Amino acid sequence: MIGGRVHLGAVVLSLLAAGMMATGCASPGKRPGLLSPLAHFPDARSVPRVTVYGSLGEIVPRYDATPALERFLYGPSDFGKTALQNPQGMVLLGDRLLVCDQGQYDVIAVSLTNGQSLLWTKGRLHPRCPVDVTSGSDGRVYVADTTARAVLVYEATGTFIEKLAPEGDAATAFRPCGVLVHEGLLYVADLGGRCVGRWSTVDRRWLEGIRAAGGSDKLTAPSGLCMTPGGELLVVDAVDCVVQRYSSDGRWLGSIGGPGRLAGQFVRPKQVCCTRGGLILVSDSGRQSVMMFGQDGAFVTEIHERGQGWRGWTLPMGLVVLTAKDLPALEDGDRLGGGVRPDEYVVISDALGAPPLTVLGITGPSSRGASIE
Repeated sequence: MIGGRVHLGAVVLSLLAAGMMATGCASPGKRPGLLSPLAHFPDARSVPRVTVYGSLGEIVPRYDATPALERFLYGPSDFGKTALQNPQGMVLLGDRLLVCDQGQYDVIAVSLTNGQSLLWTKGRLHPRCPVDVTSGSDGRVYVADTTARAVLVYEATGTFIEKLAPEGDAATAFRPCGVLVHEGLLYVADLGGRCVGRWSTVDRRWLEGIRAAGGSDKLTAPSGLCMTPGGELLVVDAVDCVVQRYSSDGRWLGSIGGPGRLAGQFVRPKQVCCTRGGLILVSDSGRQSVMMFGQDGAFVTEIHERGQGWRGWTLPMGLVVLTAKDLPALEDGDRLGGGVRPDEYVVISDALGAPPLTVLGITGPSSRGASIE
């Protein structure tokens, strides 16, 4: 204080110092930001196993362009607040996670580098009820819109290109709930048509769809799709409570699960994904959990709330598989500590509860559990 006045430079330095203390400058020997697992399934010593790491929003640093002094004086800007309201299906596009959001009537792009989220689609047509999204090797993005009764096609930049829908009577019943692009074919889980439609991205025409499932000549309620590393098409039937398996040419190969509340059974399955190691994960909104199976279809474990340690999901929906390089926030600074790192990660969307996106670590590609000695 000089002549009864406080020196402005001293005030600024004091504020900045206080801000550093408030943000938690760690003392020597401590490791700030180390991510502690919330739960393990089946347990911490099993292989394969699932480790719950928590909300993606707390793992990926939030985007905030506010200068340090302004941030201290006025608080962070709200530019980077997560825009998600009712997240559904997801796909990875570069370093961004594209998330269908029925609450925003749009696809939300979430940066896995800085956490920034923003409305993604551009052009004359935006989604009305986006349920699922996928991308092809050409960078085009396909969005299943049940209200528009069409698959909406966009450039990688989010610019609208065209609508895809069958013609004639099939167009009236068409209700796409799931989409998948693989080797020049767009597979569409058609809830109204009770089949999996197939659109050739090369010849630009609809091919004969997949309908049969065991003794039935039609699927009841196809809702989710994925392709295994071995080239099998997996189709979730939300009403029959099974995951149907097909060869690449559409031959039925059997099913996984069945209706019920016992281990490996479903109440209201929604979507499915397959890790690069062959493990199959299915979201079940009825059980408020995610079921994991081996590549042979054998039940491995169920991921659900775990007492006070982890509150679980309210309405789990979409699933997407990521590698370690897709989540730099977990690799930079050794966030996971010195233990065994997961082989892959899976992000789960929750359409009703919080957090909207949860990160799981998957360890071990084995199709059956084995204890670590």
